[in-house]
Amino acid sequence: MSKNYQILALKWRPKHFKDVVGQNHITETLQKAFEKNRIAQAFLFAGPRGVGKTTTARLLAMSLNGSDTPSTDYDTDSDAVKEIIEGRSMDVIEIDGASNRGIDEIRELRENIKFMPLSGKFKVVIIDEVHMLTVQAFNALLKTLEEPPTHVKFIMATTDIHKVPQTIISRCQRFDFLPMTNTVIKDRLKHILEVESVKIDDASLELIASKSDGSMRDALGFLDQVLVFSDKKISTEMVIDLLGIVPTEIYFNITDALHNKDGDSLILAIQKIRDKGYIIEDLLKGLIGHFRNLALLHYTNGLGLAGVSPEVAKAYTSIRYEWTLKDIVRLSTNLSELYSSIKQFSDQYLIFEMTLIKLLQFDKSVDIEKFLDSNIVESATPVETIKKSAPKAKSTPKVETNHKELKVEVEKKEVKEEKKAKSSRSKISIEDVKNSWSEILKKVSKERGSIGVLLETCIVGDLKDDTLELISYDSNEFSQKLLKDPFILSTINSVLKSSLKVNIVVDTNVAKIEEDVKEEINQDDIVKLFDGKDFA
Repeated sequence: MSKNYQILALKWRPKHFKDVVGQNHITETLQKAFEKNRIAQAFLFAGPRGVGKTTTARLLAMSLNGSDTPSTDYDTDSDAVKEIIEGRSMDVIEIDGASNRGIDEIRELRENIKFMPLSGKFKVVIIDEVHMLTVQAFNALLKTLEEPPTHVKFIMATTDIHKVPQTIISRCQRFDFLPMTNTVIKDRLKHILEVESVKIDDASLELIASKSDGSMRDALGFLDQVLVFSDKKISTEMVIDLLGIVPTEIYFNITDALHNKDGDSLILAIQKIRDKGYIIEDLLKGLIGHFRNLALLHYTNGLGLAGVSPEVAKAYTSIRYEWTLKDIVRLSTNLSELYSSIKQFSDQYLIFEMTLIKLLQFDKSVDIEKFLDSNIVESATPVETIKKSAPKAKSTPKVETNHKELKVEVEKKEVKEEKKAKSSRSKISIEDVKNSWSEILKKVSKERGSIGVLLETCIVGDLKDDTLELISYDSNEFSQKLLKDPFILSTINSVLKSSLKVNIVVDTNVAKIEEDVKEEINQDDIVKLFDGKDFA
């Protein structure tokens, strides 16, 4: 390694906003802010690791102090810019929030920023991982953010925006950085390798991009690792071996075995995993992603969302699994639950293997609606059941049933049942109804309390032509609707073992009669009641 060797993440760190990839919504906004001279006092950069937060913060500092006036058009060879790039600028203060998180450090910072900048236009304070500050430190910083000196600009970066107090967020111009897509990472790595005169195939780029999990810094770190062993050419096998990447073939081997319920093939795949020493967490994550791709196959152009290489896409489109979307989701859910709890197990291989064996026993999902509508239900008639289950009698003659004869038999049966029901109804008398009324009220009140209360106020009337008359003196429309509830009729017929009809008759005079009945009490009645004795 040469003395002046730089890792790719530093060597290829952007020096202008236009060089930043994957965050156009942020870089374009910041460039417009400088063009219109509308530069905020405090900035908050939020997003996952390795996506350009700190890089953008330094580019912002270069734009503020890199030339005579704030501008994105600065000279990267100037002393001011070089000092910022190399971290030697006295006007750009970089603080690690994780190691300088106390109130004393923030108080010291507040004292330092009172002084004017030495050479630049502004004193730029960059606080990385700002969410690590203590509550007291945030409170000390709050007043300064609310009324900062005009010569001070704050730039804060965090990977966990939820831990930053809302009072701090509200005083900053917030920018949310997005994870890098595999396409963006692949294009950037391809450009770097072209300049470095290193050949690489698309499959290797795809593997590195997938391994980086949306982080450009991680992708450059992996590329650095591979370049150490490469001889101006990077192969897929080299990337897989050096980075411990699980090849897509392993995922297909597992799903093939699960789909075909082939335990021997599953054991071979598990043995290969153990021999290679793959990290189980990475393997599980990749397997869940594999099931996700299988799910996308159920939709038109679904693999376009997966963002896989043409070679991998061809492998997906060639498979013929009979799994439904529900099957895939169910299998993926089991793996996701394992992934969320895998860290608590000391032997991760063991729990992973047992989970796969459990999934091997899963049956395919059955859609209950399709099952009920299928020929399986239709064929489960008593006649067919008898045909399938009963042995054939040798001497039983063949009986042919005509549809017309069957129809006549059914009609005769219905007539008999109707006659039987009429005969039953004719035996019910009004005395039977009154004798069973308390039982009817009890059953109705138990199931429908509000209806039971109304029914108790009704009076049993006459029984004419199989119609029971119930007299109600409550003319309220809502009450009448409740009394016509079919549950009352079904309960009456259930208790009486009849098929009566019910007619609700509203008679408000019942209430009036009760109100008009007033007994007059005179003195003679009182004397008679107490036997003429005076209890005073």
